[in-house]
Amino acid sequence: MKGKMSKWANIIIQSINYIIINYALSNMALFFHSSLLHILFFASEFWLVGEYWENILDETKSKLITIILTVSCFCVHIGMVYFIGYISGTLIRFENV
Repeated sequence: MKGKMSKWANIIIQSINYIIINYALSNMALFFHSSLLHILFFASEFWLVGEYWENILDETKSKLITIILTVSCFCVHIGMVYFIGYISGTLIRFENV
């Protein structure tokens, strides 16, 4: 029982981390939309999905549960981008600080 609780706690923590990191990467990709850095942050989002998929598949050993969790986390991420929005700002040089 302890191992099962530990496994689900690990899945929940990984899911929360996935959502937060993916939201941050989306914000950075939108922030640098007119720069080549956009490609880096956009590609990092795909890499993160792959890493999350592999970790959850290793934990659950079920593709169906992995698909459900991945799609659910992605929907939460999209909901955050839609309802919270993205963080806007400007770049400031270090010498001006």
